[in-house]
Amino acid sequence: MDQELVACLDRRFSELKSEITGELRAEIAASGEAIKSDLRAEIAASAADTRRHFDVVADRLMDKIQRVGVDQKVDRLRGEAADEFRRVDRRLLRLEARIIG
Repeated sequence: MDQELVACLDRRFSELKSEITGELRAEIAASGEAIKSDLRAEIAASAADTRRHFDVVADRLMDKIQRVGVDQKVDRLRGEAADEFRRVDRRLLRLEARIIG
């Protein structure tokens, strides 16, 4: 082959390489942007789902905490009522003892 043909082919291959490399870089960049966009959308959707789940769990916990508080109040009132009934029973027993005795 003559030197001129070799130089021409080298130039042409170099040009093709530059074109292909430039196109590939553009495609890779576009693909990367699309992937980033998709990932951001998926992360946002996942974050929203996680937030909804957390809100549901938090509501359930708050309900349980409130029920525990109510149960404690009921237990306290039950104890107070039992104490009052014991006092009334003692008074009635004393009255019966006076009446009978």
